[in-house]
Amino acid sequence: MYICYNILWYNNSKKVEGNMIEKILAYILACCDKEDFDKTSVALISENLKISRSQVSVVLNKLVKENKLIRIESKPFYFISVEYLKEKAIPFKGCVYASLDDLLSNQEKKDFEKLVGMNHSLAQTVKQCKATISYPPNGLPMLLYGPTGTGKSLIAKLTYEWAKNQGVISKDGQFVQVNCSEYANNPELLTANLFGHVKGAFTGAEKDNEGLIALANNGVLFLDEVHELKAECQEKLFLFMDQGIYHRVGDNEKWYKSNVRIVFATTENPNKVLLKTLMRRIPMTIIIPSLEQRGTQERIELLYDIFSREEKRLDCQIKMSSKVYNALLQSKMPGNIGQLKSSVQSCCINSLFDKVNDELVIHLDSLPKDLLQQVYANQKTVLDDDEYIYVDDLQGYYNGTKEILQLNDSLLACYRKYKEEHTSLSDFMAKEKNYVQKYFDNLIFRKKESSQVDYYNRGVQHIFNLIESRYGLKITNNETLAIASYLDEIHHEYHDLRSWFLKHEEECDDLYQLLQEEFFRATNVSLEICTYLKSYLEMDMYSIIICTFIFYVYNVQKDSRLSQKAAVVLSHGFSTASSIADAANRFLGQYIFDALDMPLYIDTATMIEKLNRYLDHIGKVKELYLLVDMGSLEDIYKGLHIENANIGIINNVSTPIALEIGNGIRNNVEMESILQKTIDAFRVNFAYHIEKHQQKQPVILCSCASGLGTAKKLKSMLEQSFPDGINLDVKTLNYSELIELGKKNNVFEEYDVLCVLGTLDPNMEDIPFVGIEDLIIEDTFGDFNQYFKDYMNEEQLSLFDKNILHNFSLSNIMNALTILNPAKLLEQVANAIDVLQKYVGVRFSNRTCFGLYVHICCLIERLVVSRNAEYDPSLDFLNEHKDFVDYVKKAFKQVEDFYGVDIPTEEMIHIYNYVKNN
Repeated sequence: MYICYNILWYNNSKKVEGNMIEKILAYILACCDKEDFDKTSVALISENLKISRSQVSVVLNKLVKENKLIRIESKPFYFISVEYLKEKAIPFKGCVYASLDDLLSNQEKKDFEKLVGMNHSLAQTVKQCKATISYPPNGLPMLLYGPTGTGKSLIAKLTYEWAKNQGVISKDGQFVQVNCSEYANNPELLTANLFGHVKGAFTGAEKDNEGLIALANNGVLFLDEVHELKAECQEKLFLFMDQGIYHRVGDNEKWYKSNVRIVFATTENPNKVLLKTLMRRIPMTIIIPSLEQRGTQERIELLYDIFSREEKRLDCQIKMSSKVYNALLQSKMPGNIGQLKSSVQSCCINSLFDKVNDELVIHLDSLPKDLLQQVYANQKTVLDDDEYIYVDDLQGYYNGTKEILQLNDSLLACYRKYKEEHTSLSDFMAKEKNYVQKYFDNLIFRKKESSQVDYYNRGVQHIFNLIESRYGLKITNNETLAIASYLDEIHHEYHDLRSWFLKHEEECDDLYQLLQEEFFRATNVSLEICTYLKSYLEMDMYSIIICTFIFYVYNVQKDSRLSQKAAVVLSHGFSTASSIADAANRFLGQYIFDALDMPLYIDTATMIEKLNRYLDHIGKVKELYLLVDMGSLEDIYKGLHIENANIGIINNVSTPIALEIGNGIRNNVEMESILQKTIDAFRVNFAYHIEKHQQKQPVILCSCASGLGTAKKLKSMLEQSFPDGINLDVKTLNYSELIELGKKNNVFEEYDVLCVLGTLDPNMEDIPFVGIEDLIIEDTFGDFNQYFKDYMNEEQLSLFDKNILHNFSLSNIMNALTILNPAKLLEQVANAIDVLQKYVGVRFSNRTCFGLYVHICCLIERLVVSRNAEYDPSLDFLNEHKDFVDYVKKAFKQVEDFYGVDIPTEEMIHIYNYVKNN
């Protein structure tokens, strides 16, 4: 009975699964027929068919493997019916595509479209080939220079095809290829074959021969291995290259013409193997990169391209073990692409007679011997595994965005958000550090083993040994490996990284400038690391790479307190200051002191000049500690180019004194207390001096419970009200951040906040609040006006009054703060507030009404614009004020229905506070 039940259950589940598959396939086909491709994501299929996401995802992956669906790897993924593609006669190969355009444009590729890397490592190469072959009026000679097997012959052929497709050369123009190495021992025969000969010109010349130059007329002549061309043969090319005319062998009277474009290729240094007179006639030398220089992504794409051709030739599906895949991907290939192609074919040959059911499986022992030896050399024991990769799967590996570029995109996206939303620097740095940390953690997890990573690993360890004592920066073995792997990624993806950087160079430099100004300690450490890396490992360090290291070494807890403080040891002697600073930093376990070593007989002016250069480098600070060995304290600080900073100077510096001061700085002790405690502790004959210069710029802070957008619009209106020449600034801040951190926000540390202007009082001690309603109600405006009497004269104050009364009328505020119909919105909100007063049994003051008008109108607009915004419901408020929540829902029902929004509980708390403070 139990067995029968299980069979029945199994049959029913299969039936249900079959129905589900048919249902999903039919839905996707219907969407494709309407060309609604974006409606075939997992989420929308699940929503429309009422099937759980997990079930939909399982079915879709199964259908892709069965070649019934094509997966488009956009964000989110969506799926195309194979039946639809066949009906529309749209060609496709494989089951995974990076974009819909890639699928729909999957026609027969032309000329350079066939070239792997045409938009990446070979982009400049393609550009140069196109420009040279089409240079007016008849193109120019070019030389392709690169190691053997890099594809020079293919590039020459594709250049010819492109010129033909573009009409640069005529349709009947031919591509004529000559391998000069075949004639290395018979240069006369090459000359005769190139230029042609007449009957009887030499023994065996039984008839006239036009020659290859004539054959290539209106086309392209490709001279491969041109370094094998003897000097006398090179010389015979000069006249033809200069004037396009030549003699046939045996006929020195008649001139012949040929309009041919010449492409040369060599694996040897052309400046050493070709005549200088020939090199002068070749204006463009194009360097073709080796396989190793082209990066991992392109190597995967080449593997896919080569394996796909073998699949077509053998009429079967190929899969390989992951060990084989990694060997083909990471092994040294002196023969470059040619060797890679040969290795793939060797794998297929060695596995050919193990083919089962039209599936060719490549195991580790199918590798050619030279690659197998490399695998055994890198690992003591090598066993094949059970993980297999299909050739079609390789498309997904190289079509995706590379991780290092994803990291860079994330860093810039976070920087843009920081600039747009004016979030705190500490939050910004924490988010950026998190991106970098996750990326480096992933590198450690992957642990790519290669001789190149080992080389970088040794270099990184050496570099950090050099700087550890200076900065107190210690890293684990895993972190060393992560940095080494990062450098390996830079090396492999250099071309794409360079292209990405050139596209975003200005923004990257802006980010670096911000970090240099605000976090000079982390910047100094990173600059020193990158300087060592550049010289030791011969790598270019773009500003985005330096920024990545800054985020990596930045310590949120330590640097956030020290980011506005600088401490410098200045001492006479070859390395006295450096020794003190290094020892103090090492004992403190933190980078606090910088050092400036001075020659024994340096004068004060030169010392100040050197110190000013240092200050220019570190950017703005609020506190500067100078620890000097001798000299007049007053003479030093008077010449410094530093503003708005307190300067503390102490003389007779030693390592114990530096430790005492460094410990105080580390623990965020006030400057005078640090210096006085140091004097008291050592009781020796030295002195300190504090020069106070720190001044905070006055600002008005706009912060609205209605959102940052409202605050920004208020800021704009307020700035428009200032008379000309007023030195006042207006800043904005998220209301939630203002409530959460209060005066701990950076804005209060950096600026003198005169008052907060907004829609709801944050109740901050000693910081006046001005509600928008105070600016609307004329008899309360004087309270706002008083904050500016120290910054404006009577005439300016009078003009400011008029501007405020004009700009901050209720109608003007509504017009400025909402994109909705302000009259209609205000009428509906006013009616709702009238109803709310009846429910709560309280009559609101004019001030409360005006505040609620503005706040709720801005709230409604924000809900309309951001319908998908998520709020965390406050269960405590719901439980404690259930009646009030019901009143608000009833009072604003018509407003919610009209605009299609739902006032969240979190926003009801703000409305409640308005009513409570009525």
